[in-house]
Amino acid sequence: MDLIFFLKALLRKKWVIIICTLAGFSAALLFTFTKKKLYLSAAQYSTGFTMKQQVKISTDEGLNFFEIDQRFKNVIETFKSPVVVCMVSYDLMLHDLTSGRPYTILSEKDRSKPEYKNVDLEKAKRILEQKKASKEILKAYDPEEKKVFELIQLYQYDNESLLNQLSVDRVQGTDYLNILYKSEHPEMSAFVVNTIGKEFISFFSSINNTRTEESAGRLDSLAEKKKQEIDEKNNKLIAFKEKSKSPDINDRSKAAFDIVKDQQTQLSTEQGKLNGMQADLNSVNQQLQGLNNAGSSTDNSANNSEYITLQQKNRQLASDLANKGGIDQVIEDQIKANQRRMQQIQPNYVNSTDKSDIKKKREELVNQKISLQNQIEAQKTTINAIQTSIVKFNEIAYSGAGKDVVVNQMQTEIDLATKQYEQMIGRLQNAQDVNVAPDINFKQTLVGQPAIQSEPSHRKVIIGIGAIAALMLSSLIILIIDFMDSSLRAPSIFNRVVHLNLLSVVNKIDLKNKLLGDYFNLNEEDRKSSENIYVENLRKLRYEIETSGKKIILFTSTKPQEGKTTIIESLAYSFSLSKKKVLIIDTNFSNNSLTEKFEAKQVLEQFSLNGDRSITDKLVGITSMTKIPNVDIIGCKEGNYSPAEILPKNNLLEFLPQIIQQYDYILMEGAALNFHADSKELSKYADLIIPVFSSKSIIGHVDKESIKFMKDHKEKLIGAVLNEIDLENIDM
Repeated sequence: MDLIFFLKALLRKKWVIIICTLAGFSAALLFTFTKKKLYLSAAQYSTGFTMKQQVKISTDEGLNFFEIDQRFKNVIETFKSPVVVCMVSYDLMLHDLTSGRPYTILSEKDRSKPEYKNVDLEKAKRILEQKKASKEILKAYDPEEKKVFELIQLYQYDNESLLNQLSVDRVQGTDYLNILYKSEHPEMSAFVVNTIGKEFISFFSSINNTRTEESAGRLDSLAEKKKQEIDEKNNKLIAFKEKSKSPDINDRSKAAFDIVKDQQTQLSTEQGKLNGMQADLNSVNQQLQGLNNAGSSTDNSANNSEYITLQQKNRQLASDLANKGGIDQVIEDQIKANQRRMQQIQPNYVNSTDKSDIKKKREELVNQKISLQNQIEAQKTTINAIQTSIVKFNEIAYSGAGKDVVVNQMQTEIDLATKQYEQMIGRLQNAQDVNVAPDINFKQTLVGQPAIQSEPSHRKVIIGIGAIAALMLSSLIILIIDFMDSSLRAPSIFNRVVHLNLLSVVNKIDLKNKLLGDYFNLNEEDRKSSENIYVENLRKLRYEIETSGKKIILFTSTKPQEGKTTIIESLAYSFSLSKKKVLIIDTNFSNNSLTEKFEAKQVLEQFSLNGDRSITDKLVGITSMTKIPNVDIIGCKEGNYSPAEILPKNNLLEFLPQIIQQYDYILMEGAALNFHADSKELSKYADLIIPVFSSKSIIGHVDKESIKFMKDHKEKLIGAVLNEIDLENIDM
């Protein structure tokens, strides 16, 4: 039922939907005619990420697909980076300022703007050329550069405008990038897709070359030092051999003693280095712990100063300990005491930083920790080697020695230094791979060409979408409005909400331009359908009352202004047509509209039968005749009181069973149940109670209480009347 109701609601508003659809169609049509023509150009670039190097220096030739995908994402973001797009923007601006065929020709309105009039074009050219050469972005705080930037915005060559029409995407599963750009000028589109690739390659290569040169420079410096060390050791070896032209077995022991002495000195030095590294490692660990325990309220500036002082003392103590052979209990205890104090006052690195700074600092410390741990392990290996050598030469010293021992030791040192030098050279070569077999190998495989035809306008699609969108939107709004409307606007809603038997559904009629009695003029020839439906609905109500066999009927409602007076008057007309005699008693003291309408005598409150006369004799003097044939009325005064408070003893209502013998039906009107007790007091005099509901009413909590009262009198309640319903809702 709800689905049918909503479908009928849409049909009822079909003209609104049709008008909205036509409006959407017209708007889309206007948009397609005023839409600017755009010309598309495309360029294609090969990245070389998935191609193997022709010149192989490193042996790692495997393809890491995750890494390749990440590289493509980095490249695409670099294409759209502010620096690259700004360089293209500068190229476009310089072209329009210097070329006889500019891509963008400003209108007179644009030329009159301050952005154009306040700028020196020659100076603007020089600024743009300077910024392009240095690959810098215009500075907003510089007055002259700000003028140039505003000029670029006026030409719509700024980053935002260019990026709106620019597309950079990878051809899925390939090594290629597609660069697409649309503009109103076909040559401009081709210029952008070709220029942005050149600017990207220049910018991207400069970044990678800078990184490579920095790494290679450091490695080259280290390799050069190691080479000098090897040369010095070789020179010492040659000099020693020339000095010792013949071997002397008696000098073997002395040479071994000298070597032991030198190596013990070296051992002390290496031990000092190890202690320094361990102190640095402890410092890093404490800093990491400080990051995890951040948030203390101590004075960071004072703690940091003391922390640095203790750190310097520990390094000095570690050096002193190394000079004493690595064994001194007093120095070791002092170092441990300083370390404990450093843990207590470790600096807080997080109070003034956010989470991203904490993460970055932690990563730096972790990397430093790993590096120190590796150096410590290497240093321990060196110390163990020296200790082993000391033991070996001690044995030689006490067993006799010679010059060959010195030669062997020197050669061993040369071999070790040579091996380290070779490792550095290998790393240097890997760092220089970009220059020999570059990993960045961008090539333009498709040059962008000016488009011959503009892009399709898709007029039919846009118009169709506009019309359908307007249709759907208007229909949706109508459905939402109907869904949100909780009034009793249809019989199906009344049955679902009120749960009362519906005697009749009375449609809305025009009482401003036509009298109610004219609707029941059966001699009128041109009767409108709505008028005929109204009369038929009243006939249905008349039939239900006649079928019930009840004679005294009370009409009431939950709210005022529900149409009780109109229903009673219309029912009186209907009974009159069927030759029935009807008495109307106005018992609505809060609003005596029936009395005023028929200009009846206001005697209900004063009537009292004392027993000296019969009710029949006295009734003649208090009734008033109406303009409706066979219909009389007894009026009342309007006041703030109820029937129980105003009606006297032996009042008229107590004699209704005798009065009904002279009339076919007695119709009474009671006040609204939500605000007055009148209808409850009058219910004992009535044989039948008929509530009237307006289709505009919304049922609330108080209404439900009033409906419950009527349901409690189910022997008198045969149904309700739904009044003022729209014709289009009458069958819903």
